[in-house]
Amino acid sequence: MKLSPNEVASELERVHANQYRQFIKKVRLKNVRGFADESIEFKNPVTALVGTNGGGKSTILGAAALSYKNIRPGQFFPKAFIGDESMSDWSVEIELVDKNIAKDRIITRTARFSQSKWRRDGFQDRPVEYIEIQRTVPAGELTRFRKFLSGDPEKFEIRNLGIDTIKYASAVLDKSIEHYRVVVSRENKLIKMYVGATSGEIGYSQFHFGAGEASVIETIDRIESAPDNSLILIEEVENGLHPVAVRLFVQYLQNAAKRKKLQIIFTTHSQEAVDQLPSEAVWASINKRAWNGKLSIESLRAITGNIPNTRTIYVEDDFVKEWVENAIGRYGNGLAESTKVFSAGGYPNVVKVSQFHNENPTIRVPSIALVDGDVSKDEDISLPDSARFIGYDVPERTVFDYIYSNMDDLISLIRQRCFLSRFDEYRIKREIESVRNSACDPHIIFSSLSEKLDFVSSIYIRAGMIDLFNEKNHEFWREIIEFISEISE
Repeated sequence: MKLSPNEVASELERVHANQYRQFIKKVRLKNVRGFADESIEFKNPVTALVGTNGGGKSTILGAAALSYKNIRPGQFFPKAFIGDESMSDWSVEIELVDKNIAKDRIITRTARFSQSKWRRDGFQDRPVEYIEIQRTVPAGELTRFRKFLSGDPEKFEIRNLGIDTIKYASAVLDKSIEHYRVVVSRENKLIKMYVGATSGEIGYSQFHFGAGEASVIETIDRIESAPDNSLILIEEVENGLHPVAVRLFVQYLQNAAKRKKLQIIFTTHSQEAVDQLPSEAVWASINKRAWNGKLSIESLRAITGNIPNTRTIYVEDDFVKEWVENAIGRYGNGLAESTKVFSAGGYPNVVKVSQFHNENPTIRVPSIALVDGDVSKDEDISLPDSARFIGYDVPERTVFDYIYSNMDDLISLIRQRCFLSRFDEYRIKREIESVRNSACDPHIIFSSLSEKLDFVSSIYIRAGMIDLFNEKNHEFWREIIEFISEISE
């Protein structure tokens, strides 16, 4: 069910090359619910919208929904008769792939709220499934299920679930649902209820499902029943689910998007959901500002001032976070106790997040950004005073190449600190050299070495090599440690 790294890269390229019949490429919100002028570009078939409560996730989801005329704007942007006067200035500019209109170019449409209604001239239809947060409300509390309390059985029919619904819902729930059925109203096909059963055919209705079980089955059934090329919108994808199920469910969404050429956009507060996606697929919405990249949930709390500390450092990813934390602990003379490091996505996002942090008047804790050294090779890039480069190359390659170049002298320490005692030194050196010669993507160096060493933990290998690099390279860190120590002075 989970896509391979090559498949993930292929999906990103498919979006980049506009290989969809219909696809939302970008939305630009102007004066919408506090968004002054923000653009969100959809670079992956599956996009996660993360952020703080009230930060604007659902507003972005609603802006995407406005792209097609068969979605009622009032479903996302209702107007009260009092208090919503500002809506008269709202507009959403949308860039779309629509091969029915233009086969070789992006088209642009603008939705405006004018004279107490949304104007969407020239907008097209597209199959859209909006899976609202109410999916996890117990069935007995929802109006749509009342017909199943005292209805006429003759007005309903019992159907088998689709093969793909059974396959993927069973995988996410880690239990077979092959004996489950769906009961559908003959008068209104949208009125339906799922019926569970054990292998012994002992039945029970959705009134007795757990919230997570009902959510997974219904959501997957709706997605599998949707036409190819549909737009799927999901509120709070993790709602009612165990963290393991969240990870499996997001893997399912990526799989479904690939198989059915779907575009899927969901909101979430779950780090487990974010971790399943490439950085390009994650947008963070904070105080009506949008940032592209894998901002962790913890980093969102820091940006809004909810984590107390003396200084904050934003880096690009989890590898650099571990690398910097190790260096601060080793050379910081007490800085580690009062410094928090957060991953905030690649350049330039990491710099923008740090600047936003420093401009927030409610936060008194200063921040800096540490940017991966490979970016420094671009002569057009100049960093603000609150940012510095780390070295001159990709961080993973900087560490690994040092270990490789000094392997003969360090091999006993490599064996010890990377927990490789079950391998002899010759085997370890041979596999390190093999990985180095393969010229693989530097971001998967440590996992590649893990595979060659019988899948010993890549976490141990990475941590051990980081520790060795930092121990032997005090001068590499001297200027950066001084820079960090100055930010609170």
